[in-house]
Amino acid sequence: MKINKVILNNFRQYHGTINIDLDTNTAKNIILVGGKNGFGKTNFLLSIVWCLYGDKIVQIDEGFKKEIQKETNYIKFMKQSLNRDSANNGVDKFSIEVFVDEIEKPKNLKMIGNSIIIKREYNVEKLEEHLFVQDSDCNDLFKEDEDKINFINDYLIPLEAAKFVFFDAEKIASWAELSTKDEGNVLNDALGKLLGLDIYENLKEDLKIYSDNLKKEGVNVNIKEQINNVEDAIKLNKRKIEDIDLKSALNENEIKELKQTIKEYQIFLNKNSKKETSTIDRETLYKEIENLTRNLEETERQFNELSELAPLAILGGKLEEVIEQLQLQEDNKVGSENNEETKRKLDNFIERLFNKPPEPIDGSMSFKNKVFYSDKAQGLINEIFELNTANSDLEFELDLTNADKELIYKASDLLKKQSKELFNSTISEFNSLQIQIKEKERLLKIIDSDLEDETVLEIISKKEETERSLEKLIADNGAHANQKDKLLKENIRLNQKYNALLQRSSGNKHLKNKIAVAKKYIDTLQMFIDNQKKSKKDSIAQNLKFELKKLMHKLQSEDSRFIEEAKVDILPDSKGLIVTVFDSDGKEIPKESFSTGEKQIYISCLIKSILKEAIQNYPVFIDTPLGRLDHEHIENILTGYYPELSEQVVLLATNNEITPRRFKNIESNVSKSYLINNEKGKSFFKLGYFKSYEN
Repeated sequence: MKINKVILNNFRQYHGTINIDLDTNTAKNIILVGGKNGFGKTNFLLSIVWCLYGDKIVQIDEGFKKEIQKETNYIKFMKQSLNRDSANNGVDKFSIEVFVDEIEKPKNLKMIGNSIIIKREYNVEKLEEHLFVQDSDCNDLFKEDEDKINFINDYLIPLEAAKFVFFDAEKIASWAELSTKDEGNVLNDALGKLLGLDIYENLKEDLKIYSDNLKKEGVNVNIKEQINNVEDAIKLNKRKIEDIDLKSALNENEIKELKQTIKEYQIFLNKNSKKETSTIDRETLYKEIENLTRNLEETERQFNELSELAPLAILGGKLEEVIEQLQLQEDNKVGSENNEETKRKLDNFIERLFNKPPEPIDGSMSFKNKVFYSDKAQGLINEIFELNTANSDLEFELDLTNADKELIYKASDLLKKQSKELFNSTISEFNSLQIQIKEKERLLKIIDSDLEDETVLEIISKKEETERSLEKLIADNGAHANQKDKLLKENIRLNQKYNALLQRSSGNKHLKNKIAVAKKYIDTLQMFIDNQKKSKKDSIAQNLKFELKKLMHKLQSEDSRFIEEAKVDILPDSKGLIVTVFDSDGKEIPKESFSTGEKQIYISCLIKSILKEAIQNYPVFIDTPLGRLDHEHIENILTGYYPELSEQVVLLATNNEITPRRFKNIESNVSKSYLINNEKGKSFFKLGYFKSYEN
């Protein structure tokens, strides 16, 4: 599958109609789009994603979600997306067309050729949005909007897989910092879609809803009322969480603006401070404060990670008791198996000794003597080999899966690594940095107090006021995060209560039979899905290891072994996948310890490994393709990653990322290159890259 052409019409910076040819071939799979910041690279990517998914773009990229939240809601976001010059000239709508080629034609869809055209347009006056899905002869393929949406979201480029197809390479580094649960969900959703398992997942979920509704029929009126109340409470909490996300996004936007304002005030004060009246350079002092603040934020992040282990540390004794019990169970199992095997061999030995030929020459031994010597032989063997003929009885046994046991062992190992000294040193470092920052801020105030210029004094006052506003917004977002966390935990509790109430269903025999049949189908589907994931997880791990070794420069040196092995496991209850990487000593490497560039490389390799398992080839569009990578990583990923990532790779870069020299390194793989220019606020595409125009 390829996106071979995009037509922009009055969308954001793009005035009028702009055609972009994105066709590639096997030898030249890269399209390179260059442009300065603010000229429209991200909005070009946004236009394609919006054309395909409409208001569901919030589910694909956090940046797109924040863009919408910044405008308060989707409608306002859409109204702001009409090109301003076009709006001033009376134009009231904008549109995007995406031409998709080489698709696998659905059997039940009547269409000419294997190409389709997807067009989405929005009228800002009527607040109307229209979606068209047509074949290459412009014949409409669907009548109902729901069918069009389902075709794109579930078949063309599945919604859950889109975040692996359209993404900002710099921002995806944050995926390496996801919690086990969140990482598992992201990988689970994407892999399910890419493997085509989402059909079975959806069917299983439908059966689960059907089964729950049957159970609700079998409860009395009082319990049914409780179930309805719990459902309403869960929905209310979800709405509250959405409101919190909106407030946080608006605050984040304002925080960004305030930080920029403070920076501008600082630049002004640095230029206008009276250096001759002080032995301290104000600009140097301010840079020192900035560096200390960054170190403080990093230390705070480390402390927060350690704090997450606090509940486990408190329960450390209980965790060890669980591990001890598991070990006893294992020892008991092994001992029982060994004893059973030895007893079987002993019985066979005695049987062959007394009851099988040859017999004594002077006649056979009496039965009484056989019993005597048999008992004596058993006693001697038990005594000599110290066999325990009776299994040790355990007061109870823990019924855990292998995945559950592995998580418990990992939690214990993690706690052992995070010593009390590490907690104390992190706290000490945090306090020390705070003291240093306060001292340097005190010196800064002393310098500023010597300033007499009215303008300078006014700027200082404005800066301090802005800083107070910034602190308040940051505190508000902290409060929002706490409130959201409480609501999420409350919904977990409510879901548990909901399931417990459903278990109180009695119902008649007919109802119970229906529930039993539904459960049988759910279990069968789950078994099929699990088997499919198990069959793919090892190949994903091998591909990931191969890509990491190829791209991470730390792996190129023989005396600096970094990642030696990668492992992909399925989380308990099939809640998702978890990826673990190990060094040459077999020790797990925390992904949080990677540098920002290494995180980007790791996630990029993971994306490629998962895309290799997809049931079809997808185009890949990447904004900020080189992010914060250092020179050696850049060379590796440019020449060893993007040319092999997909049959069509579209890179949206600045000249600081892919310089003209770096462009030459991949020129043989580039099918077309463009430069986004901007004149009088209007952006347009021009053939050729920075300083290498083709026309």
